Amino acid sequence: MAGYDGHRGWLYSVAVRRNAKRAGIGRALVRHAEDALQALGCIKVNLQVRATNAEVVHFYEQLGYAAEDRISLGRRLSVSGE
Repeated sequence: MAGYDGHRGWLYSVAVRRNAKRAGIGRALVRHAEDALQALGCIKVNLQVRATNAEVVHFYEQLGYAAEDRISLGRRLSVSGE
């Protein structure tokens, strides 16, 4: 799943079944998303990966992604009725 807000593109979720890993499917999905984002005028794609998920970090590094000097901030909002 990817998105574009007119400023930056985001890869939100890329998943491949365990038994299909290392077959090039993940790479193809990422490249397809990048192509679609670029067609919309997107010039940069961001994504977030847990720092402890070394396998996924390595996957994206192999595709040309690199860690950037940024801090990701988040805030949970209460669910209505809580």
